[in-house]
Amino acid sequence: MIHESMFSRQQVYPALFIGRSSAELARRYSRRFKLLADAGFEIHVLAGDDGGFDALRRQGVQCKAIPVASPRNAAALMGAYFIVQGVMLELRPVLVHIFSHRLAWLGAFAARQAEVPAVFVTMEYHWLEEEPVHLPLGPMALFTSSEGVRAAEERINAVVGYPWRRVMLQAYERLGEQVDRYVVTTEFDFRLLQDLGIVAPSRLEVALGGAGVDVTRYRPASGNGDEAREQAREALGLPTHWRQVVGWVGPVTRRHGADDLVATVKALRRTHPSLGWVIAPRARLADGQARRLRRLADRGWVRLVDGEKKTDAAFYQALDVMACFGTASTPIDAVLEAGACGVATVAYDTPATRSLIVSGSTGELVLEGDQPTLTSVLGARLRTPELLRSQGAKMRERVETLFSRESSDEQMLNLYDAVLGAKLTAER
Repeated sequence: MIHESMFSRQQVYPALFIGRSSAELARRYSRRFKLLADAGFEIHVLAGDDGGFDALRRQGVQCKAIPVASPRNAAALMGAYFIVQGVMLELRPVLVHIFSHRLAWLGAFAARQAEVPAVFVTMEYHWLEEEPVHLPLGPMALFTSSEGVRAAEERINAVVGYPWRRVMLQAYERLGEQVDRYVVTTEFDFRLLQDLGIVAPSRLEVALGGAGVDVTRYRPASGNGDEAREQAREALGLPTHWRQVVGWVGPVTRRHGADDLVATVKALRRTHPSLGWVIAPRARLADGQARRLRRLADRGWVRLVDGEKKTDAAFYQALDVMACFGTASTPIDAVLEAGACGVATVAYDTPATRSLIVSGSTGELVLEGDQPTLTSVLGARLRTPELLRSQGAKMRERVETLFSRESSDEQMLNLYDAVLGAKLTAER
């Protein structure tokens, strides 16, 4: 923990946290902000205004919006940089922590320009081995088959992939030089950066599971399992003829597996006619995806809920199993939340899910992008509910042991303490 003796109670120490989503920061880091505030820090957040500022302000966090809607919008990112740098020069924070891959470089550079003593960055994925570059050729679908488009994409991306990797290697190496601690959230990324040697060992840290999960808030329902599940479904207003329920929580975009989600809903409907899906989108839902989901909802196959507000313990307690079609860059909070509630997940095998799920024991992992196999595995598990319950119970034990938010916050506060103690003591 942060040592109070290190700081003077007569002085306020600003700490600045930067992220893409204010809702995500509020959901993941409210407890950490409180602990830091209790230790004498004044907490500031710069993030996209997507609904999290009210919750943060209620706990005394000072918030400011930055334009981070699209990584392709260079003007918005340039504007974000000047806002970030201006705030840093005005506040003179002693600690900056950046939680966004998109904002990592501009945030770290602005922090160094402002001579911030301690700079941290958390990187939940890397554009190196996992989909290093992808140039979609969607308009070609008007003139050729989907298989032809896919083959053309693979050939083009193979050509541009090598120089892209070289550029990104240099970019990650530069970022590693700018920060005091470079935090990754999977064993895969930790070993990858170690093998590549682009971040100094003294700066590289691993925090499995990222921010972790609040195991006191997310927990299995007490009492009889079947009765509790029926009560949770009734509270969500799910149709009574749904005998089994699958959940999806996360971004609903093509990049994050939306096409595979829709295909699996349709495929399983043919083999499991009494199956329903509860889909809780997080982040902005594009109009096209919203229309697709509404069509499924109109058929009575899907129920949509607010992914930022409604995914409490009761939401997961209503499920038989979670599905995760995400790629390497998909947030994995929902896998931890479901696991803490005793619900197993069938997921694509990515560095993030591989760090959380022991395939065959606490859930199932399927080759990323293999939607037919994932559909088949999901259908097989729905036919063996006792196995799903066993895997869910084991996942709960794993989450409690390795991925609690309390242990995650304690680990990070100790890192803050170590860096700040050395930096601030050296200044005196």
